[in-house]
Amino acid sequence: MRKNLYLQQTFKNVMAAISVDSREARSNPKIVEGLKANGLEVSVKALPVDYVVEVEDGWAVERKTCIDFAKSIRDGRLWGELEKLKSIEGLKPVLLVEGSLAVVEKFTSWAPQSIVGVLNSVMFDWNVHVVFVPSVKWTVTYLTQLAKSAEIEERKPHPLRVKQKAESPREYALMVVEGLPGISAVRARALLRHFKTLRNLFNASVERLMEVEGVGRKTAEKIYEVANLEYED
Repeated sequence: MRKNLYLQQTFKNVMAAISVDSREARSNPKIVEGLKANGLEVSVKALPVDYVVEVEDGWAVERKTCIDFAKSIRDGRLWGELEKLKSIEGLKPVLLVEGSLAVVEKFTSWAPQSIVGVLNSVMFDWNVHVVFVPSVKWTVTYLTQLAKSAEIEERKPHPLRVKQKAESPREYALMVVEGLPGISAVRARALLRHFKTLRNLFNASVERLMEVEGVGRKTAEKIYEVANLEYED
């Protein structure tokens, strides 16, 4: 009882935040209104998924009604959407299914085994959490709890970074450099322009790394540390 009272008091004293994709916000204004009514700071912007709690170890959420879930399986959209969901680095992917799967069974010719098979694939092959809620009201409650639990645990803000598919050796090289600590896409290009190859970059001293515009000593030391780390399991 005391723990529940503490959580309620904490919810009242913090301004939790959640980001909503602009298309999702236009299609489902009641959800946005509900999140705001629950005390959340809602940011509407273009996102690769429907909802994001942008904190370290936060969540990326794709919301689907049961009917849309069935349609996305039929037309193949689901797999591309799961790929986008997992492309956001550092955030746990969640597929939020709203409504009853009995509706899918009623309005399609699919057997329950087929539907469950798809869900198992989402969870075990794609490693995406699947959460079922019965209504929009529960969707608002679920998203609110995600955002507010992040604030209670005082997690650090997480820069939203989408991992793009690499199609060429050049893009793979950029992805490798962007994965280094403190390196943005702009700095990655600057480093590769300066050193020409990944080999040259990883063999560079701290002082040489600092020759690149925007790379200070602290960042250079981190890159040097990663490049010269003796890996052990």
